[in-house]
Amino acid sequence: MPEYRYSALTSAGAIQEGQLSARDENALAEQLRAAGSFLINTQVLGVATTAGRPERLTDGSIDRKSLLAFFEYVAGSFEVGIAILDALDDVVPRLQSKRLKQIVGEMRYAIADEGKSFSAALADHPRAFPELYVGTIKAGEASGELGYALRQLVEYMDWQENISSQLKQATAYPIIVISAVGLLVVGLLGFVFPRITPLLRIKDVELPLPTRVIVGMSAFVHGHWRVGLLAMLVIAVTFIAIRRSERGRLALDLFVLKLPIVGPVVRDVFMARIVTYLNLFYRTGVELVSSLEIVERIVTNRAVAVDIAKAREQVIEGVSMSAAFGQSPLFPPVVIRAIALGEATGNLDVALSRAKAYYEREIPSAVRRMIIVVQPLLVAFIGAVILMVALAIVLPILNIYNSIGVRR
Repeated sequence: MPEYRYSALTSAGAIQEGQLSARDENALAEQLRAAGSFLINTQVLGVATTAGRPERLTDGSIDRKSLLAFFEYVAGSFEVGIAILDALDDVVPRLQSKRLKQIVGEMRYAIADEGKSFSAALADHPRAFPELYVGTIKAGEASGELGYALRQLVEYMDWQENISSQLKQATAYPIIVISAVGLLVVGLLGFVFPRITPLLRIKDVELPLPTRVIVGMSAFVHGHWRVGLLAMLVIAVTFIAIRRSERGRLALDLFVLKLPIVGPVVRDVFMARIVTYLNLFYRTGVELVSSLEIVERIVTNRAVAVDIAKAREQVIEGVSMSAAFGQSPLFPPVVIRAIALGEATGNLDVALSRAKAYYEREIPSAVRRMIIVVQPLLVAFIGAVILMVALAIVLPILNIYNSIGVRR
């Protein structure tokens, strides 16, 4: 049945506002009249439930900012005492994503008419709400601390958004520069040099080495561009195939972690996520082994996930988490020591919070250090490309000029 928000006039002459389920407005008026009140106006809440639940639930990826806005509003509403159903009704007009609006309507139906919990309603849309979100809400419901779980989840999402922004800022400049230089080189080799090469050969003068290299590359690009495209396609398909295989993905992810300059930053980001996940689950009452199992599934780097799986197996056997993590070279000493201190003092949540705070300071510093190192390398790379092209053009012109002067 649909649910209505209503205003009614009581027998004492006061305005009464509330929320009731009824077959229709007439049935709602009858209910209120039986209670001694008279209906003034109504508003249908959520999705009309007389049509029943949709046969196929809406699902699909939702951008992180939209999810953050959704959970932030629900968390804030819950903290001031507003019920989940009311919060879901109120948040819909504030959402920008049409897909998320539809999903929220379906969630409301699942909670109000099917009696599902908030976490179960979220779990019906796995592509929209990651397992981490569902697990956190479920743990909060089980422990009776749903408001706390929602606030912790919002803090985590806000932290993740900040980390993503910092990484995008750090990688945007190198990507733009390298792409621009790549387009420049392709343009020179494919269009410019084929037209000026006959001019450079106008005199019987041996071309210098830089010119011969550029002319040879230009001839290959201009004459065999189809082969080049085919080669790039083969490389892309091969990379995708390797990435989809378990062993290939493990090798590639491990390779990324061992890259100079970039590897340490990537590792710090994953370590920050791990301690944040564990802290989030621990504070919301999820058992340690289950927490490690969930973290293993949601960590995107397979090399890190494999080490977490090994640590989880050792924890099941009775080994402490710090000792289990200490056997992996991927986990830095700061994480291991923080966990060991928390286990020794019985304040693991405090230790994990401190490790999280450490990474909140460390990651921006690591990103800045990476930018400081990468920028000079990019400048040197651009300079080398420009110098090579300039020498390839200028040197043969000077040789031609010198040969003319010698013959005179």
